[in-house]
Amino acid sequence: MARPAKQCTTSRTCQCCAQGKDAARPKEKGRCCALGRCCQAVPSTRSVSDIRAALRAALTRAQSEDLITKNSAVAVTLATVRRRRGKSWSSDEARKFLESARHDEDPLYAAYALVLVTGLRKGEALGLTWEDVDLDAGELTIGRQLQRVRGQLLHRDTKTQASDATLPLPDICLTALKLRQQQRDQAEAAAGKAWHETGLVFTNRYGTPIEPRNFQRSWQTRCEKTSIRPITLYDARRTCATLLADLDVHPRVAMQVLRHARFSVTMEIYTQVSNKATRDALKRLGDSLDH
Repeated sequence: MARPAKQCTTSRTCQCCAQGKDAARPKEKGRCCALGRCCQAVPSTRSVSDIRAALRAALTRAQSEDLITKNSAVAVTLATVRRRRGKSWSSDEARKFLESARHDEDPLYAAYALVLVTGLRKGEALGLTWEDVDLDAGELTIGRQLQRVRGQLLHRDTKTQASDATLPLPDICLTALKLRQQQRDQAEAAAGKAWHETGLVFTNRYGTPIEPRNFQRSWQTRCEKTSIRPITLYDARRTCATLLADLDVHPRVAMQVLRHARFSVTMEIYTQVSNKATRDALKRLGDSLDH
């Protein structure tokens, strides 16, 4: 008789209590477990799933090298991870957002345009250098990203080879980058000796890199100023995919634009096209049957 699958108890255990985090704090700074008031800091379903996946992979490797005879992580069952249904803007909302940024001469206007029109990721936009931009040829080469890892801001290669690409620049992005170049020259002149040359396209007023978190905050602030439905930068990349779907761009072409490593990722977005496209499709279907 097969043994029943083991249930993971980590997801129901307060990690603050289990790891003694609060007990390790000075008494005057205790705020939950040490005072008998458990904060219920249980890990999310996604975190537990990632932990199980990493552990199972490590044990599988150990089993293949005859270091262990059984992979115990295989028998552990978890609750189904429900993916967050991504949000996206309509073309009118995206246009209103970009018009607001351009009107205010927002130094990140070109970054916003690149994210929405070409689907650049946050780290790719912040890690873009002027050497990656060919304004004469109207092309953009993607191969680096800016990320904060373990407290350090790193300018390093993109996550996968599929992320690397040379893309043509639509007119709106080309114009935005030319405007950004003027802003950069003005900032250098104003900073004088305080300017730090990094070669990055998007910097603060002294030429140093922009913190990814600050980029996200600037995005949210712009959403508030524009008075439109707020979405995250991750959802802005989804907006690019949704707009491509609404324009009937072939999924294979969209996959190249968005540089997805797997076609299934592109198709997942393409099956969640905007409500407007869904309504139009159902209206056409109804009209064809209403005779």
